[in-house]
Amino acid sequence: MKHFGTSVAILLVTFMTPVLVWAQTGIIAGKVTDGESGEPLRGATVQVVENKKGAYTDTKGTFRIKNIAPGSYTLKFSYVGYSMKTVEKVAVTADKTATINVVLSVTKSSAKEVVVEATRVNDNAAALLATRKNAAQVSDGIGREEISKLADSDAGQSLKRVSGVTLVDNKFVYVRGVSDRYSNTTLNGASLASTEPDKKSFAFDMFPSELLENANVAKSFTPDLPGNFAGGLVQLNTIDFPSGTSVKFSASSGYNDNVTLKTDRFLMTEGGKTDWLGIDDGSRALPAGFPASRLEMNELLRDVRAGNQESIDRLNGLGRSFHNNLWSTGSTTAAPNGSFGVTYSDLFSTGESDQFGLVASMSYGNSYGLNNIVRGGLLANPQDYLFRFQGTQASRSVSWGGLVNMAYRIGTSTTISFKNVYNRSSDFENVYLSGENYAQSIVQRLFSFQFVDKTLYSGTVSGEHNLPFNNALVDWRVGYSQSERDEPDFRRLQFMRNTADSGQPLFAAFDLTPQGAGSRAGRFFSNLQDNAITGGLNFQLPVTTDLKIKVGGLVENRSRVFKARSITIVQSFDNDMADKMVIPDNDVVPDLSPIFADSNYSTNRLSYSEDSKLSDTYDAQENLVAGYAMVDFPVSIAGVDVRFITGARIEKSIQRLNSFSVTDNPVHVDQDLLDVLPSLNVVVKPSDLINVRLSASQTLARPSLREFAPFQFFDFQQQATIAGNPNLRRTLIQNYDVRFEYFTAPGQVLSASLFYKRFDNAIEETLFPQQSEVVRSFANASGAAHNYGVELEIRQGLGFIANPLNNFMLSLNAALIRSELTVFQATVQDTRPMWGQSPYTINLALYYVNPDSRTSVTLGYNTYGKRIIQVNQVGTFQGNPHVYELPRDLVDFSIIQPVGESWEIKLAVRDLLNQPLKWEQEGSLVQSNLRGRSVSLGFGYKIQ
Repeated sequence: MKHFGTSVAILLVTFMTPVLVWAQTGIIAGKVTDGESGEPLRGATVQVVENKKGAYTDTKGTFRIKNIAPGSYTLKFSYVGYSMKTVEKVAVTADKTATINVVLSVTKSSAKEVVVEATRVNDNAAALLATRKNAAQVSDGIGREEISKLADSDAGQSLKRVSGVTLVDNKFVYVRGVSDRYSNTTLNGASLASTEPDKKSFAFDMFPSELLENANVAKSFTPDLPGNFAGGLVQLNTIDFPSGTSVKFSASSGYNDNVTLKTDRFLMTEGGKTDWLGIDDGSRALPAGFPASRLEMNELLRDVRAGNQESIDRLNGLGRSFHNNLWSTGSTTAAPNGSFGVTYSDLFSTGESDQFGLVASMSYGNSYGLNNIVRGGLLANPQDYLFRFQGTQASRSVSWGGLVNMAYRIGTSTTISFKNVYNRSSDFENVYLSGENYAQSIVQRLFSFQFVDKTLYSGTVSGEHNLPFNNALVDWRVGYSQSERDEPDFRRLQFMRNTADSGQPLFAAFDLTPQGAGSRAGRFFSNLQDNAITGGLNFQLPVTTDLKIKVGGLVENRSRVFKARSITIVQSFDNDMADKMVIPDNDVVPDLSPIFADSNYSTNRLSYSEDSKLSDTYDAQENLVAGYAMVDFPVSIAGVDVRFITGARIEKSIQRLNSFSVTDNPVHVDQDLLDVLPSLNVVVKPSDLINVRLSASQTLARPSLREFAPFQFFDFQQQATIAGNPNLRRTLIQNYDVRFEYFTAPGQVLSASLFYKRFDNAIEETLFPQQSEVVRSFANASGAAHNYGVELEIRQGLGFIANPLNNFMLSLNAALIRSELTVFQATVQDTRPMWGQSPYTINLALYYVNPDSRTSVTLGYNTYGKRIIQVNQVGTFQGNPHVYELPRDLVDFSIIQPVGESWEIKLAVRDLLNQPLKWEQEGSLVQSNLRGRSVSLGFGYKIQ
């Protein structure tokens, strides 16, 4: 919370800055880069011929010339050893920034001055492809310009547009068919803390896409990158230096045809006064005076059983001290979804060549969803269900946060940045399921009411310095990331009757045992805090014009503290209200609050107990020290330019965890490992427009701290228990890539890639069969796992087909992937594809821009192949026992219409086809979700 307070204070001060009056002059800004390497040229001279004003480029090759009167100008660009370039007809408009990006070429003996006519460069895709063209590793990405044209609201939705990337559960990113646990994520170059209690992953749905400058996915390894990834390193970047002064306001309203304005269709419960902020006001907290631990609760219950009246009164009082009105249920009409945001950016000159850049942004969103769901589990053959339920999942999401980025540029040699992101994402989820448990011959009604509050703060201080000798470059970074996931008062309750008692009411499943069972009737409380501190230093020295040496190091500390308590509700053997704690045998959702009235908490009715275990709490740390050395040098082989990037990274990691087993025995994990990770990347350039990339490397994937933890959690919707495994070993991965890239024009590319990965000790979801239940956990695969495939990408303007198609752009990428591994379930061998791997992915976008009306239209399509979503027990079928997520076609549409110079209207339709998300086992449906299609209409207003 301290970081939130600081961020809000900075934001409030920022938005009080006067921004409504500017002088009637314009700005010329841009970037100067090397035509061969694509690297920025520091110290290049930029001069306006007509008024003799000028500037030098900084460490990033950028320049900015202020106070230019409206008109047409000629610019001259020069740099020692490079041919001078003149750019004519640069149009400057009052209160606008004219952006001119220039490429300079090394001087040839016969070289003359190059004269070109200015063109406005706004295509972020072109900039990303230019960066990719000169990158040392295989990579793909998406930029802010393209993101703004799509109907995507968060980073995860945007990332699924990248070649070889799929999105699982609407928030977890899978790269090249391997699960999210094999990917790593950084924000502005610093590691992010995990947001999930049962996954290594970062939940991308809590990061608004509007905060992104770009998102890049590195698919091959170089020594200056973290070694802990196999599928890809997802690099999220927020905006750095703005081009000028601007204020932008935006707002939108949305409609979902499943829930919005549908009369009394949204299942609701009572909440707190600050739910609109996604913050619990204390209504869901454990009441004051509640036993502080399981041990204290057991002592209280022991005294109650001994007849101690003071303890009996205290226990009864505890039941009445909860906010029992939270059990009140009913139906309401969901309002339209809504969001708004404001962004302010400015660039100040603090000296002759010094500049201070500031970007601040705030946003708020509130949305409703209704998911029509089916849940089922199978027994020994595809015809026999273990259970089968159907019902609704009503959800409300509140998200808000902001960004404050500051950067100070000192001359042309030094840049210091301070970037801050804070985001809060809260989900309210009410589930009602009705059906039958065939194994136990009972009819059931299941209720759950959940509130999850997730916060993320990430702060990074970084610097970049050009040293005076030989154009050496030093950059450093210190980052801190903290995420917290708070789940107060997750309420669960089951009703049941025997199948044979048709027409009879269903009784509340309060346990008669002293301990009770929280999965049947209880209140669950959990809190997760995950922190990451990172410090990195890199030094790059151009030994000669061609040869560059780069060395550096990284220190990182991660810590995780998890605490959970399962409070149960039990009934006495002589419960004189048992016949009143019932619901009728129909599908009408009842009000549950009368059952939990304060008067019902007494020794002869209901009382609280606890079935928490010592394993429900754990603390863990991970310390990493890394160093690397690499060289980057080009050579000419038979007249063809070939670039070699090679070196190695050494990582020393220590992972420690302290917890208990489910039988309360101490569990300690202490893994101390030293790994050497070599890398070789080769870029063959038959021409300036073609790259042939070859890559070979070794990376690793350490078990996450949660995967070590023996903590067991019962998933209410899936009716399954999830547990960790303290015996996991880290995975070593050999990576091989071949890629052909043809950059046909700025912003356009054709590419084809082949890749192969070998995993030793791959970590996979598996099953530990028990007599009473099946526990899902993690295990190392036996022998080697293999993952291989091909990626194809086309980003091409369609004007070459016919002139009427000049304003159309096609972006298509597809991947074909296969994998295989072997995991043991106890003593039974399970050979299958990797968990979560899709055999194919397809992403397509068709863009249309009318240059006269400035209308922009985008049609997006995304799909994937059938993938294992849930591992099941081998041997239960003669065929394949696993649960697969079936392919689903997602079609989005958006249209953006600028109005005048300041206004913009955006209409977006998401999930136009509204196909259900289905899970299937041996041809039988075990889960179905239908979320509905969404339409939103938004407005934006920009002052600049």
